[in-house]
Amino acid sequence: MFQPEQISKLNDLEALVFDFIIKSPEQVQQMTIRDLASKVHVSTSTIVRLCSKLGFEGWADLKFYLKSQFREKTPEEQHYDNMLEFDMFLRRMNTNAYQERLNQAAKLIAEADYTIFLGLGTSGSLSSYATKYFVNTGLRSFVITDPFQAVQVKGIGNIVAVILSVSGETEQVVNKELEFKAEGAKIISITNTEDCTVAKLADLQISYNLVNEWSKQYPLGNLTTSLPALAILEILAHKSIDNVVKQMKKSE
Repeated sequence: MFQPEQISKLNDLEALVFDFIIKSPEQVQQMTIRDLASKVHVSTSTIVRLCSKLGFEGWADLKFYLKSQFREKTPEEQHYDNMLEFDMFLRRMNTNAYQERLNQAAKLIAEADYTIFLGLGTSGSLSSYATKYFVNTGLRSFVITDPFQAVQVKGIGNIVAVILSVSGETEQVVNKELEFKAEGAKIISITNTEDCTVAKLADLQISYNLVNEWSKQYPLGNLTTSLPALAILEILAHKSIDNVVKQMKKSE
């Protein structure tokens, strides 16, 4: 699915191309980038910029996505559409822009004395997992899953708080994030979208932009896959410890 925040960033020409793609996806799948440019009377560079703004590496990547969306799905894919969303996330994550964001986050963590993970519910479970994973790599980490636990980090060194939240709007999480900021900690957010309170308050935000999935039996049951968050956390752990090792070698 195309994300509203991505679409809102399109200029007039890009929006024109996007409108044609949405209205004629099957026709577009058979086109080269030059065919499409000629059809809608824009330059190929306009289409390339459109692809980038929508989170794709290029025209071929966008066409692959369209074919995945509109081909007849197997029963397994119909049962779990989020696997396709996860596949598209992995493609976005491998772009240079996304990797640069991960590298910036890893640098913050490597330079910190401690990393504190914060999350509630499913995000709390992910935070506990991340803490164990980071400790296993050799990074000093702690976890907060209790919304009533006090935040006291002044005087214990350079702190980075990694805040996990699917919606980025949970009141208790936002309040804890504000406490961390007041205490002078750097904030890295991991949320589904960048257009949420938790991400906007963070020093550095990482989003995975999946379509939310809800339980058919329990309307409040959010079944949005956590696989992107797990991938981000594990990659951050490896990138961070690599930075720490490099810093140690430089100081020898």
